[in-house]
Amino acid sequence: MQRFVIILAVLAVLSVSTVHAKRGAPAKVPPVTVGEIEYRAPTSQMGCVEAWDTGSDEMIWRRQIYVVKYTVGLERDIQDVFITALALKDKTLVLSNERKSEYELDLDTLEVKLLKGALVETK
Repeated sequence: MQRFVIILAVLAVLSVSTVHAKRGAPAKVPPVTVGEIEYRAPTSQMGCVEAWDTGSDEMIWRRQIYVVKYTVGLERDIQDVFITALALKDKTLVLSNERKSEYELDLDTLEVKLLKGALVETK
């Protein structure tokens, strides 16, 4: 009987599944087009905005808006912070991310202004 209980205990331990924190893909952010330039928030470059020439489909520039500081030992995907919205306001691009931080990017100088939140996102 003791042998049976030990076997059941071992099987119970082996059958416990490990839970991994996996998030779905971030939502695609609609680009903003001004003249022949399209401003995009690529999910492959977290926290960045890119300007693309719509005629040649070539990237003109890429600007880092904020960085994400990861905590060692936590799953990276649950710490990711993606851009959720882009909008044009005068000569600036206003954007927000999943943590509700808001930024303004001057399209002439490419200077970033923090409106709300943080320039370094942490968990």
